[in-house]
Amino acid sequence: MRSTVALGLLLAFWTSLAYAVEQEHTVDIFAWPLSAPKSQSLAKVTFNSTAATIKTYNEPSIPAGDEIVRVGFYHPSGSWSGIATAASNFAAEKTKKLQLHLNPSGELYHVGFTASTLGTSSKTSNSKDGLSVEVVRMKAGPTPQLNKPVVVNPDGTAPEKEVEKTFFQKYWWAIAGFLVLQVVMSMGKGD
Repeated sequence: MRSTVALGLLLAFWTSLAYAVEQEHTVDIFAWPLSAPKSQSLAKVTFNSTAATIKTYNEPSIPAGDEIVRVGFYHPSGSWSGIATAASNFAAEKTKKLQLHLNPSGELYHVGFTASTLGTSSKTSNSKDGLSVEVVRMKAGPTPQLNKPVVVNPDGTAPEKEVEKTFFQKYWWAIAGFLVLQVVMSMGKGD
């Protein structure tokens, strides 16, 4: 009896430990200049829902005439997801940052890319050769207030809404003042 209880407790412990350890995912990020026929590997990144690490980074070879480079990844279904950025963002004097956008279930759905001059951005611990990576979690939007109590009059009826006034009803005094001012000023010009 004791051995089955001990075995059950040990099994429960290992199961809870397995759920506590978060699964790490790996994604290949590609750079794709507009004139290039296919994408080239930019970085290999491992991530979970809170942190990411760059495993490999390859400086992209961008043809001299290209001004735009697409940065993105392929979904498991084979579709491309990414952004377009200026080719000048890959210059050696710039620090580059990949942003991995995750949905609430921790799956990658989009990538972002920013670049700044070396003096304006501090290097982070998860950077490699001028490229750093950041995990951006999707934030919950505003939620409606449900079950908000209805305010009623003492007799139990709902209060009547005030009828909205028209523009003339709101500002008749300003219009009348303007007209009086015009009449007074036109009387003074008659001399």
